[in-house]
Amino acid sequence: MREKEKKHLLDDSIFKALETKSMEELDAYFIPNLSPIDALRVILYKFLLSILFYKERIIAYDEEEDLHQLRVNIRKSRAFLKEFSFLFPEDQFTYFYQHLSDLATQTNRKRDLDVIKERLKEVDTDHDVIQKDIQAQQEHEQHLIEEMLKGKIFEDFIHTYQLVLQSETLHTPENVMGTIEETAREVIKDLHRKIIQRINALEKHFSDKKLHKIRISLKKLRYLLEEFQHIFGEKKIEKMIEKGKKLQTILGDFNDMVNQNTLLHDYFNTKKKSISQCRELEKRLLGKTSKKQKKLLHKAQKKLHKFKKHAIEL
Repeated sequence: MREKEKKHLLDDSIFKALETKSMEELDAYFIPNLSPIDALRVILYKFLLSILFYKERIIAYDEEEDLHQLRVNIRKSRAFLKEFSFLFPEDQFTYFYQHLSDLATQTNRKRDLDVIKERLKEVDTDHDVIQKDIQAQQEHEQHLIEEMLKGKIFEDFIHTYQLVLQSETLHTPENVMGTIEETAREVIKDLHRKIIQRINALEKHFSDKKLHKIRISLKKLRYLLEEFQHIFGEKKIEKMIEKGKKLQTILGDFNDMVNQNTLLHDYFNTKKKSISQCRELEKRLLGKTSKKQKKLLHKAQKKLHKFKKHAIEL
């Protein structure tokens, strides 16, 4: 067997080795000479191990950061599946992506409540009654999440997903050609072009929906850059990631404010009879959050305009 072909082989021992690594070691693990599909198998397997790690922590400790990390690894899995969808047989892609999307959806409410509870403290201190109600909702959502993570649907999906990633059933004549470096370069450049196009469209006709899509695309770009910085250059990619983080933080804060306002509005609509001075409290809180939301939007638009001027070099 030629040396070039040997480099492209994915040994089953790799998956066993991954299972013994810490979260930090998993993040740093990468094989640049694998074929595109085999590299994706390794990357997705890493994310799967992280999902399982944080699943156990959520059940044992109920800490906000563990839920956040579980969601991050689900998002990363979906991002890599989506951006490299052309590598996967359609039925497998649909199965993986849909189940991961369902998992994420079932954690959305709890994560929003976690963020909003902390954000409200930054805006105003005089809302104990709301904090208590949010706490009760958090506990309810935590129970639902734990039941989902312990359930048969989750267990069956994880088992199937794990077996498929470990096997060679995902191979096709097309997706084993070349290396992941070549494929990743094209995928990253294409995603960057799409983001620029979306920013241009946003500047012509603004909408929250367009801004949300840009925020999601920037997250995907960051995930790709983080994973592939080992082959494109640590220092060069790190600079791109840092610039992207600042923009993502602003867009994330803006999105949190939008969700916060929606939750507060719905909350007050259902509590008008039980909370005295309900209208005054609603006006004060929504007034403060809306004001901050406008400032964040203005800042985000300026940063997005600057983002267009920076070319991506790989």
